[in-house]
Amino acid sequence: MKAEMVLKAAFDGDKVTFFYPENEGLKGRLRGVLAQCARKNGGYALVSVQPPRRPRSTGEGSQNHLLNGNIMQICQETGNSHDDVKFAIKEMAVEMGYPYKVINGKVIPIGEHESSTTECSLLIEASYLLAADLGVVLKETAE
Repeated sequence: MKAEMVLKAAFDGDKVTFFYPENEGLKGRLRGVLAQCARKNGGYALVSVQPPRRPRSTGEGSQNHLLNGNIMQICQETGNSHDDVKFAIKEMAVEMGYPYKVINGKVIPIGEHESSTTECSLLIEASYLLAADLGVVLKETAE
């Protein structure tokens, strides 16, 4: 069992305290992992620490809005499905450094809902490249 989440830390001399997240679902997952560590590993847990990633922006005028607007325009011009165009963009973005998992030897790009602002900008750049490759002229609108 594994749990990955952003936790608040407090420092007191040689001790570090991590606070449970406010989200009850995440709190339950963390409790489950820690209980398993207590039962099977004498209370030891593997901890990896890094700064939290800034999630991509959503809503009107956001990265998410721009990306999906580009995807829709490519779909309309080419007749391809939204899922197919999005996957093609993600595959291109992987070549630019977008994160992925390998499952059974296949490269699977992470979902855009997991992406940071930096990673989402790779998706947007890949959408421009795909549109150019397909001869689609993207229009940025304030709709």
